[in-house]
Amino acid sequence: MTQPQNSSASEALSSVEQNVQGVVQQGRTAFVELLDWITEDTQSVTLALAITLAVTIIALLIKWGVSFARQRTDQSSLAHVFLGSADRMSAMTFLVLGASVGLSATPSPDSVQDAVWYVLGLVLIIQVAAIVRGLAIDLVQRRALKRADSRSAVWNGIAIIKWAISTFIWSAALLVLLDNAGVDITALIAGLGIGGIAIGLAAQGLFSDLFAGISILFDKPFQRDDFIEFGDFLGTVSKIGLKTTRLRSLSGEEVVIRNTNLLDETIRNYQRLDERRWLFQIGVTYQTGADQLEQIPGWIKSIIEETDQARFERAHFARFADSALEFEIVCHAQSMDYAVFMDVRHAVNLALVRKFAEEGVEFAYPTRTLMIAREDGSVIDPAASTQTQERDEQ
Repeated sequence: MTQPQNSSASEALSSVEQNVQGVVQQGRTAFVELLDWITEDTQSVTLALAITLAVTIIALLIKWGVSFARQRTDQSSLAHVFLGSADRMSAMTFLVLGASVGLSATPSPDSVQDAVWYVLGLVLIIQVAAIVRGLAIDLVQRRALKRADSRSAVWNGIAIIKWAISTFIWSAALLVLLDNAGVDITALIAGLGIGGIAIGLAAQGLFSDLFAGISILFDKPFQRDDFIEFGDFLGTVSKIGLKTTRLRSLSGEEVVIRNTNLLDETIRNYQRLDERRWLFQIGVTYQTGADQLEQIPGWIKSIIEETDQARFERAHFARFADSALEFEIVCHAQSMDYAVFMDVRHAVNLALVRKFAEEGVEFAYPTRTLMIAREDGSVIDPAASTQTQERDEQ
């Protein structure tokens, strides 16, 4: 396995060396012919220089105009991002482009024109790579900053994304440059693919957590200071990292969770509640009269509506339970704050106790009646037996 790889590397290096020698030889020939042309045809050379300067100056003026227009656009708009491509156009690109136009418009030597067009191709490859990289990074930053509240966490993610984008684009540009120089890049691409697979397998867990962290930063299932529930854990998000997320639990300790594990589970984000729904039941004794049973939902509605930050939804006589006549009530605490939710429950429960005591309605609790039978099967009434025993004692 090692010998074929060494052979491929040697062939690639030999190919690069041959191409470099060829380019150097063509450059020498073009330079000699350029000097001869300058000494023999001064008028054409002057015209070529004039055209080169004119094209360069016009291109720079256009660039400055686009940059000025960009400054008048909103920084968060797409127009601002795409107009920023003008700022990445270099003066060298304009100069080489102007030289190509000037030499083409004059009777310059073919070898000189070929050399300049060759250089223009290399410069344009680098220029296009720089523009594409800048646009990709600007779009990522624009999306992140529009949706992020914690700049530090976002910029940690942006740094990794910028590195990945830059590595990919400049690697592709390098391959195009080598291919443009006549180098066979097939073996090189195959080697990069095998190396990438090996690195990916070795760092599978790290990359998994990394991309999960980036997903959290951009998808925003939760943010810092949100109160969330994850599996058996309840806590406030204290830090969102690229590999782990940290929660401050209700009991005070810090819980560190891998980002991959976090996204594999269902997350309940209580911070994004507009209001908290409360469903509860109360039971009254079977001795409660029908008229009072009919009035109880109205009592409950009035109590909830008079409670601050509470909204009534419904109250019904729901079921005949074993030891109680049960009512089912639904109301809402109009705040996402858990402390406010508990204050509403406290106030409603206390008001219900007072109202039921005022109306003479008893809350039910689990009871059991024990019936005793005589030998003949007749039922002994415990109350009657107690009364008889008391008369006998008197």
